[in-house]
Amino acid sequence: MSNLTVLRSYAGKAHPEKLPDSVLFSHTETSITIFDAYPKSIFHFLILPRPTKELNIFDLTDLRSLLKKDRETVNSTLVMLKNEAAKLRISIYEEMRKRYGFQWGLWMGFHAVPSMMYVH
Repeated sequence: MSNLTVLRSYAGKAHPEKLPDSVLFSHTETSITIFDAYPKSIFHFLILPRPTKELNIFDLTDLRSLLKKDRETVNSTLVMLKNEAAKLRISIYEEMRKRYGFQWGLWMGFHAVPSMMYVH
């Protein structure tokens, strides 16, 4: 499997709970959150939308591909990612307080220039 498409393979798994604990942080019916294989910070996660009837893996190649879909599908996907990010933010803040006794700000967003072939 190409390193460029590994995110696609994770998002498309029928049973993401079978991924190793070193990869999988959490998953829902619509998303999968993984630990970044090459973290650039203490807390570095990737949230991936899972393919649906409306969106296949090629529609989710990158943000540009996603934005070509109908407005309702794009909006619901982006809102879902925003909601998953908000839940992850809470988990990260809890872990910061537990490990370090305080919390600091987080940056969240899309990779402007995709490093891999999947929205994250």
